[in-house]
Amino acid sequence: SGTRWHKDVVPIRVSRHALDGRTPHSDLYLSPGHALFLDGVLIRVKELVNGTTIAPVIPDDGMSIEYYAIMLDTHEVILAEGAAAETFHLKDSNHENFANFAEYKRLYGEERTAMTSYAPVLGGGWMHFKALLLLGVSPLVPMRDPLGDACEKINARAKELSL
Repeated sequence: SGTRWHKDVVPIRVSRHALDGRTPHSDLYLSPGHALFLDGVLIRVKELVNGTTIAPVIPDDGMSIEYYAIMLDTHEVILAEGAAAETFHLKDSNHENFANFAEYKRLYGEERTAMTSYAPVLGGGWMHFKALLLLGVSPLVPMRDPLGDACEKINARAKELSL
């Protein structure tokens, strides 16, 4: 019945111009946990999936997937196909599953300090609530919801593209 891909590794395609009239300038493929920098916050691409302009792309049977990450001394945002995307965010030992971990360890040794996030990371559940608190949102006043706002913009853009 073919290979079953775990949802945490299936690439997500952000179609050309899915974010606005020029971004990204080509289709962009990211791992589900990779975040885009939108409206001052980092949002994991899996939270932006709308099934059309941002959607998982299940690889054919027998295919393998290789992800490449850019790791700097600090967590940063760079342009990927014109879209603002995060660099690799070193946390605890989240790099030990990499295919080149032995080489990394040889080059950089054991000691690497965890990085401070470039911006609050929105996702689901507690992480989302914590990020909103970091943005200075009070539970007593109407709050800005960057994740909801980003999803609304992306869905509106998807409708424009389908016309």
